[in-house]
Amino acid sequence: MQCPSCRHKQTSHLECERCGIIFEKYQKRQERLANEKAALQDTAEQKSKSGIPGTLAGLLIGLLLGGTAFYYFSSNTEVPSTLEKKEVKQPQENEKVAGTQNKVQKKQTVAPSPISLQSNDDGLEGLAGQLAESCPVNNPIERARNATVFIKTTWGSGSGFFVSQNGMIITNRHVLEMQEKDLSTLQQQVAKGAKTITREEKSLRYLKSKISQVRDKEMRQQFKEDIQEREQQYAKYKAIHNELQEKLSDIERASPKDVEVVLIDGSTYRVTSVRMSNRYDLALISINAYASPYISTSGASRNQGQKVYTVGNPSGLRHTVTSGIISGYRKFNGKSLIQTDAPINPGNSGGPLIDENGRAIGVNTMIIRDTEGIGFAIPMKSVFEEFGNYISQE
Repeated sequence: MQCPSCRHKQTSHLECERCGIIFEKYQKRQERLANEKAALQDTAEQKSKSGIPGTLAGLLIGLLLGGTAFYYFSSNTEVPSTLEKKEVKQPQENEKVAGTQNKVQKKQTVAPSPISLQSNDDGLEGLAGQLAESCPVNNPIERARNATVFIKTTWGSGSGFFVSQNGMIITNRHVLEMQEKDLSTLQQQVAKGAKTITREEKSLRYLKSKISQVRDKEMRQQFKEDIQEREQQYAKYKAIHNELQEKLSDIERASPKDVEVVLIDGSTYRVTSVRMSNRYDLALISINAYASPYISTSGASRNQGQKVYTVGNPSGLRHTVTSGIISGYRKFNGKSLIQTDAPINPGNSGGPLIDENGRAIGVNTMIIRDTEGIGFAIPMKSVFEEFGNYISQE
């Protein structure tokens, strides 16, 4: 059996093991679209017979079919500005025509209804429909918010965002992999803590052995209380050390596939595949999802001063949106970065930097410590170089 959508070969005849589509549902959709196309062609032929040129009829069919595809599959198409605020001027009845005394009534014209963002989500299916129902979308920024995810690992958390409708997610490599220097620091702390605990155990045993040698009753009681207080502090410190030791053990055994992806509605998924970039702080992961929402991307450069937004999970505050501008373009270790004053805090790493139309222009990646308003994002051009075959680009 070959999937009609992604061409994946498999044994199941119910749904695709790779992209998750349900074959029966997919077939019905294709039949519906084919029927609509046939009906539109019949209409065009009738209009052609009544005097509409063939070229114009073909253009109308193309526009109508394009509108159908937009309704069912698009999640980040920009609303044409000419339709957003188009006013309808109602002609008055019995309006006087200049140069005559006769009163005539003009025909009333009605402009097309404005296209709303919400209507584009009415026909969404799968995961995109599930999220749109629980977290309604009213603008392009909220649409990008729905496609942003919270990533939990053994050692911390970060962000990511869908870049295709089959569950592909872009994030930072450092969100999935603990850096060697940080792991080494943690190992040194655990080793140092173990030595301190051993030394304190010896000290407590020695002090307890000396209690009987204190002759003064009050001094002996004070000595016992001091030892008891020290034992309490030792117990607290040992509990913290044990917890740190367990965390280190979990980190050393952890695999990128142990990562948990949390969506805006609170649903959680396990990672099914991981691809790491060797050149950039980027990673591409995937989850088993049918028709996931995604952020359309563009590799085009933006002007300095242009307004941008970040979506992420700073300090665990999930799906937070902040705004700023493009401050400039910089080079770091030979790699191009977008500088922005849009707040990028711990937990924002891997989240999207988007424009006013909700399109991703970069991946938030780092800040300069002890500064404010200086954050950096990896341009989508670099993302395309690494994972262009998996990303939905406009």
